[in-house]
Amino acid sequence: ANGVVGGTGQPGSHGTVAKGSFGDNMYGSAPAPAARPQEPETTPIVVLAKPLPVYTAEARQLKIEGDVTLQVRFSASGQVQVLRVIAGLGHGLDEQAKLAAERIRFKPATKGGQAVDQVSIIHVTFQMA
Repeated sequence: ANGVVGGTGQPGSHGTVAKGSFGDNMYGSAPAPAARPQEPETTPIVVLAKPLPVYTAEARQLKIEGDVTLQVRFSASGQVQVLRVIAGLGHGLDEQAKLAAERIRFKPATKGGQAVDQVSIIHVTFQMA
């Protein structure tokens, strides 16, 4: 018996501990799934105000249009934190998109009645008037 680690090798030396110890609890005090309280309800953020981004002179001159895609954290305290620029337009528009995102007013997401942080991907659209 080369390479056998632990155990005596005698039949019946393993697996006898558990016998009979589960039967008592099977139908006892463990609550049935239906009796559990409902999972806390979650609600997404609600955007209240979304300011328009400001064009930079350079971008306006070049007539650049499109979306800046940002990953942001809508915090439980009502702040918007820009985590990163996923896709930018350059020419100062990425910075303007960040500034606009940080001014979004929103009602925080909730879980079980408590405000929670929510990380989201948002698009800030630049369109020439």
